[in-house]
Amino acid sequence: MDALRLDAEAAEWQERARRFVEEELYPAEERIAERGSIDADEVRELRVRARAEGFSHYNLPQDLGCADLPLIAQVAIEEQAGRATNGLGFVVADRGPRELVELATEDQLERRLRPVLRREIVEAWAVTEPGAGSDVGGIAATATRDGADWVLDGEKWFVTGGDHAGLFVVLAQADGEQALFLVSRDAPGLEIVRRPHFMHDPYIDGHIELRLTACRVPDRDRLPSGDDGARRWFTIERLMIAARCCGAAARLLELATEWAAGREAFGQAIADYQGVSFPLADSLTELLAARLLTYHAAHELDANPSPGVAHGKVAMAKLYASETANRIADRALQIFGGRGYMTEHPVERHFRELRVDRIWEGTSEIQRVIIARGLFKRGAEPYLA
Repeated sequence: MDALRLDAEAAEWQERARRFVEEELYPAEERIAERGSIDADEVRELRVRARAEGFSHYNLPQDLGCADLPLIAQVAIEEQAGRATNGLGFVVADRGPRELVELATEDQLERRLRPVLRREIVEAWAVTEPGAGSDVGGIAATATRDGADWVLDGEKWFVTGGDHAGLFVVLAQADGEQALFLVSRDAPGLEIVRRPHFMHDPYIDGHIELRLTACRVPDRDRLPSGDDGARRWFTIERLMIAARCCGAAARLLELATEWAAGREAFGQAIADYQGVSFPLADSLTELLAARLLTYHAAHELDANPSPGVAHGKVAMAKLYASETANRIADRALQIFGGRGYMTEHPVERHFRELRVDRIWEGTSEIQRVIIARGLFKRGAEPYLA
């Protein structure tokens, strides 16, 4: 399979996403840079326009009235979303909670998830803790059975989108196994502790810290097979991070190439100097490799010949694409010089924002652990097929 030769449907979604990002999100980026802050009303209006264009829950099943796009097409959208800064790409990369829908009972779907599907509220995953991040097995939050309820205790950090969420998906230890619970924002015992500031601010989603203290959750709001659901969620999120990194890197490469061709120093274009052209050549080579790996991993998950192998390929894609994008951002900033260091410039914003892609949803080191374990368990051949 030619991993970059998309079918007609995926190519159309890709083109539409690219057009929306350039026409709607690039101007919004500039306004954010001028203000130094996010305008919530502006973001809401952008979301309305994006949803009118079909960028809403396109990953959910058709029986819920959604497009049910294959991962290849979703990656094509996310790649274009990655070209935007300030988190604005999530206006276009507006996937629905597929993992929750697949896990939920009929009762949970109707009571707790229908409001999410109707856009009345949004959900946020509460997984990371002060003492457990990439090592999800170290989760310390507990859920203790008490009659018809579970009593949740613990802290959760870096809950992306939690500042707006009406529903939290909380991972906790319950009876010796990990379980997911659907917890309302207004549930007694759930407290939003603070909204820390991060290097990529201003950003459209905050990453809050919350505390659960004797928070009672009815048994009917415990999701079946919580551990499997969390693993699947992490896998998909890692793939989409890889896709967004490819999009950001492509934009950076385009900007740096155009600048190098037009900027003169000592009587000639700086592109004529190997100190500029060679880093760009390396960037193009690495970007192609990252895109091939990312689309290949998406194809593997769609085909799903072996979940374990596909999981390993996603780890490779996340690792390589995120580190490649950071290298390309560094080279682009160097080529732009002082201009690239100005907050009004997209290179500066990408340089700051891409750094977290080597951390969240599993650090680069954790991806290497996953890849190495797969190698020693299965050998190299399945991963090279």
